[in-house]
Amino acid sequence: MNTFGFNGNGGLNSIVNEHENRIDKLENNLNVIDTSGAPGNETLIQGDEVDGLFGFVSADEFIDGNTLASAIGLTAGTSYKPNSPWAKVLIGGEIGFFPILPLRYSIPWDPIYYAGAVYGDGSIGVLPPEGRLGTELEITDANTITTTGHFLGGKSSANDYYDDVGSAGETIVLAGWDNAGNNGEFTIDTITDTTITIVEGGLTTEVGDRLSKLWPKANEVLQNAEVTINGLVYKVRLFKGFDEDPMNSYADGDRGAVGAGSEWNRIVLPLHERAEAQNWTYPQYAGTTENWKTKLSDEDMILHYSFGSGSYRWCQEVRDDTQTFRRAYRGLHGASHAHADISWRTNSASGWCPVLILKNS
Repeated sequence: MNTFGFNGNGGLNSIVNEHENRIDKLENNLNVIDTSGAPGNETLIQGDEVDGLFGFVSADEFIDGNTLASAIGLTAGTSYKPNSPWAKVLIGGEIGFFPILPLRYSIPWDPIYYAGAVYGDGSIGVLPPEGRLGTELEITDANTITTTGHFLGGKSSANDYYDDVGSAGETIVLAGWDNAGNNGEFTIDTITDTTITIVEGGLTTEVGDRLSKLWPKANEVLQNAEVTINGLVYKVRLFKGFDEDPMNSYADGDRGAVGAGSEWNRIVLPLHERAEAQNWTYPQYAGTTENWKTKLSDEDMILHYSFGSGSYRWCQEVRDDTQTFRRAYRGLHGASHAHADISWRTNSASGWCPVLILKNS
């Protein structure tokens, strides 16, 4: 039995009350105080001055999923657990909130990006939809870019699910190349599955590394989604589910999921009942985590497909291999699982779990 009685399929109205009744039994190990006026407990009860848990708040105290989605213009997917309680946390030294349950399901990654709600940093993000990156790319002469993967595919299963980078006359952006002259905006002259020629020329031969990339200019969206709740402004983004973006390396045994950059491992896994014994279903993706003694289960958070829809939560990262049209997720087979799915896929297992970061916290 979990400590706070979370249940992904019901019982939401009693969650916060149960938490408040037990809060004095949890360890108050740091004098970290939230003076912002954000809802919930003001004193950190688990963790440290970088990552920790303040407690839980209800949707009535904070915001419900439908109101949040409407506020940022996100219409994709199906509303699922809009009244989910929220965990109030310290994440990388900033005050943040995230819903325990998926607010929407059957939601692709792409529309979350187009709502400006993936990265939360005001940039266009690591790789807009339909882009490519990494060692699959090479500039072979002044006008030509090639790939060992695919530039075309039409999002069809017959073509390994690849999407199309663009078509003749459209603008692509190159970035992350060592030679500065290879970075900029260029017009596609011709495009085949493996080759793009540009109109302008002027490129210098270069083999791509893991940060070399290109994408359609038309797909750029600033990642600056925000919402105001009770007079306070929050940035809206996704969890960082892996150590680096792009992943380094998805082909490794840990899929690049273990490391200080993984907010999922630092914030979500410490809430889980398996954090006490560190007996993770997928220890290779979890590493060693903190234990914040809340003992939430996969059922409580719907992090296994057997407990409902939206059981995997989209994260920010892009794969670093020839399948860079896939984006990271955590869950589906339990909290510690780590994988990636096609960014435009409508899958009932896909879930939206936004992280709201208090600005200037």
